[in-house]
Amino acid sequence: MKTNQSIRENLQRRAQEAINKKASLGPDIDLSRFAVCAEKETVEDPGELNRQLKEAALYAGVDLEKDSAAGVYLQVDRSAVYERIQRAFEGKLEIMSISKALEKYPELWEYYFSLVPVDADKYTAFSELCRTEGYFVRVFAHQKVAVPLQTCLLISENQAVQSVHNLVILEEGSEANLITGCAAVHNEQAGLHIGVSEFFIGDNARLTFTMIHNWGENFHVRPRTVVKLGNNAFFGNTYVLLKPLLSLQTFPRALLEGENSSAVFRSIIFAKGDSYIDVGSTLVLKNRGCSGDSISRVCAQDRAQVFARGKLVSHHDEAQAHLECKGILFSREASIVSVPELEVYGAPKSRLSHEAAVGPIEEEVVNYLRARGLRKEEALSLITRGFLGVDIPGIPPALKKYIDEIIAVTSQDVL
Repeated sequence: MKTNQSIRENLQRRAQEAINKKASLGPDIDLSRFAVCAEKETVEDPGELNRQLKEAALYAGVDLEKDSAAGVYLQVDRSAVYERIQRAFEGKLEIMSISKALEKYPELWEYYFSLVPVDADKYTAFSELCRTEGYFVRVFAHQKVAVPLQTCLLISENQAVQSVHNLVILEEGSEANLITGCAAVHNEQAGLHIGVSEFFIGDNARLTFTMIHNWGENFHVRPRTVVKLGNNAFFGNTYVLLKPLLSLQTFPRALLEGENSSAVFRSIIFAKGDSYIDVGSTLVLKNRGCSGDSISRVCAQDRAQVFARGKLVSHHDEAQAHLECKGILFSREASIVSVPELEVYGAPKSRLSHEAAVGPIEEEVVNYLRARGLRKEEALSLITRGFLGVDIPGIPPALKKYIDEIIAVTSQDVL
């Protein structure tokens, strides 16, 4: 029988063996260039946080000024500095640091690294050997949380690495909307963010998950995510990146194991500067009635390189899924590469499909809008915003305004 001690020792051993294992996708990163984030003091009230932290959180989708979330988890560098659940939601959900959760509930070691292999690559290995917290969220059975949950991961130090492990459990029949924002506090700083995330969506449970990244031009980001769904479960994932960074590589994976489970992945990317971005999603359809969509909307300008991947895998005749990638190039030096993969194993009646399109903004559409009184930049902004479909329920109004503004600025003079 495995004990928690033996589980931990096995994870540590496998991580040590994989600490130099390069990832199969994305540029390799020398981890020795970065120092591990330092600890920070906790606060009793978000009002105690300085203005820069609150602004960084806001532009990553988390509003700390208003009492507008069912629960909030805020981590700065390697410390959980603020955790709180509104009184009305006590008994319905839990939100805390992963360290606290593993200590309070030893049975969680059975979930920890059970979906994401600890030895998948050097980044998963590093996150085990040098974990710098992460969040634990659990929504209890048959509880429906209408107000969004908010988690925020910030890095305030220069040349630092933050390697978090997040664990989210939605028990049978529960529902929640989780918004996670990740950001650098200072635009000029360099750093590396590693995020291992494991989601368990129980029978008849639904989770809407939005992740907004707001890193700086000198940041590398390596999320590693796997989602497991039960019968009639739903997982909706929206990933938003609108600012330049050095490199991002992520390929989340949904395991649709229960009957009639479904998942939707949506990536919204506005690549700028010299960004190297490799994003996508994998849906593994294992059971009767499983379905899903993988959708990406990509704009690329300057010298940005974007790989938009999608992989659909079916193991059952009564499963279906669709993959869609659409991109707009704003520059001759930018690139968008669409990489669809469809795989069927022993299920000849399953239905998988894909479509892809990359091209410029149609000049006729711009002229049509200008003929109706819009200036050129207004027309471009309207078209770009409509293409990206940036309409995310539950995010703060200030963030919506900020997204509109940066799209408007970026869209000027690109035709």
